[in-house]
Amino acid sequence: MGRSPIVAVIMMCIPLVNLYLIYKWWTEIKTVTKREDINPILQVVFQIIPIVNIWAIWNLFSTVEKEAKARKQPGFPMGATVLLIVGFLTSFVFIGIFVILFMVYKAQDMLNAMGA
Repeated sequence: MGRSPIVAVIMMCIPLVNLYLIYKWWTEIKTVTKREDINPILQVVFQIIPIVNIWAIWNLFSTVEKEAKARKQPGFPMGATVLLIVGFLTSFVFIGIFVILFMVYKAQDMLNAMGA
């Protein structure tokens, strides 16, 4: 069941609701890809652990992009890794927050296109 990308952005901005969104995303990815090695609960736990959460959010965005490209759909402009680095490096000037929120919007859009 797809959700609006705007709703996903709003959910990402609300503490604890963003963990639910990440859980739902991993559940949708697991369903779409039919991969049994994905554990959504473990991925949410990774989001809570400092430093590991940087890897976990990169893993989420790069997995979504990889699966979208496997289905011949457009991914992130410049790729997930570059956009995430730009988002983190520019977060001190407030621009990075908009880059990360754009990535959330685009990730939900890609998941909707995959039929999740």
